[in-house]
Order: sequence, then C-alpha cells, then structure tokens
Amino acid sequence: MLGNIMDVYVPYTVIMEDADTGSVSSEVMNAPQDTVAARRYVTMEAPEGKHVVAMVRGLHPVIHGLPGAV
Repeated sequence: MLGNIMDVYVPYTVIMEDADTGSVSSEVMNAPQDTVAARRYVTMEAPEGKHVVAMVRGLHPVIHGLPGAV
C-alpha cells in the first residue's frame, strides 16, 4: 500500500529573519510535499528567535546572513 502524499518529504530552502538583528539567512529543511503542510511544519521547526520569511521548494544557494563570511 502506498503512503499518503503528506508522508513524502522534499527539500525546501527556507529564508528566515533574525528577530533581534534583522539579519536574513536561509537553510534547507525537509518538509511535507503538500505546500500547506510544509508551511506549517517549517514554521514550527524554525529555530527560536527566527521568523520564516519565505520558502521555496528545492535546493537553492544558502544565504549565511550577517554577521558572517563575505
């Protein structure tokens, strides 16, 4: 028997803003294939002090944020 589509996880590039500094960074997170479920999952799994600004399905270049390597 095949699993539910909600059980399939795919990579998302998640762009987050630091609540204290306003610095923007990104990381890749695996989340449900369903977009609504992925948005909920990513929001719950975001590190404390970070606000999810956007998410894009797939692997994309990572933004390290400031301060960080230039």
